Amino acid sequence: MVLLYNYNKLSKYYEVLEGGKVDDTNLFLEKIIKKYKCKKILDFTCGTGAQSLWFAKRGYDILGVDISTVMLKIAKQKAKEGSLNIEFCSGDMRNSKFGTFDAVITIFNAIGHLSKPDFERTIKNINSNLKSGGLYIFDIFDLDFMEKNFIKYRFLDTAKEVNNTKFVRFNNNKLDRKNGLMTINQETFVQEGNKKPEVFKERWTMQIYSADELKSILKRNGFETLGQYGMDGSKRGGISILTVARKL
Repeated sequence: MVLLYNYNKLSKYYEVLEGGKVDDTNLFLEKIIKKYKCKKILDFTCGTGAQSLWFAKRGYDILGVDISTVMLKIAKQKAKEGSLNIEFCSGDMRNSKFGTFDAVITIFNAIGHLSKPDFERTIKNINSNLKSGGLYIFDIFDLDFMEKNFIKYRFLDTAKEVNNTKFVRFNNNKLDRKNGLMTINQETFVQEGNKKPEVFKERWTMQIYSADELKSILKRNGFETLGQYGMDGSKRGGISILTVARKL
């Protein structure tokens, strides 16, 4: 059974907790987009706009889509504040049709929330939203890396302070190597100033794949794999695989 992460509950703090090295990833994405002369982009899991806003600022024709209306609301507000003319829509990467694009992106482990059958559905749907020769760029946790480096005990994942608000997060995860399924048990403490901390408890599953599995799935759904990298374009070998594929 696939358990889903509640993006609505923690949407207010999502960028602080999950931001990471967004610029490094976006710079590499733009390098690929430029190399293959892509102009029209579909960000199928735009969240709060980390990629959509980046590409819009650089003059690309980009459509931001997400299944979470709360995350979309934040993205729209950020676009308004930045005086960016960008369209955001509610949609599901498994079945929504928005036209024909030069590239489709789903970044930050978005496909990990899908079951294996739903990932296949999504690949087919992304294919239908791409022009011939169009790119699909996505990332996912690397199953081979996870197997070798998995932390089997409760651990401190995040501890930071931003704008007088403290964030502390613990993880206690389980890995089913046979089925490529990771169950994440997460407890997040958020304390604004000296107020009583809010505690958020989340449990969800992530479907994860090896690099070779991804290549096979892409091949049988009409794509060729052009490359697999780290999130910043470096040599693959970290927690995540960023895959660049082309529609045949």
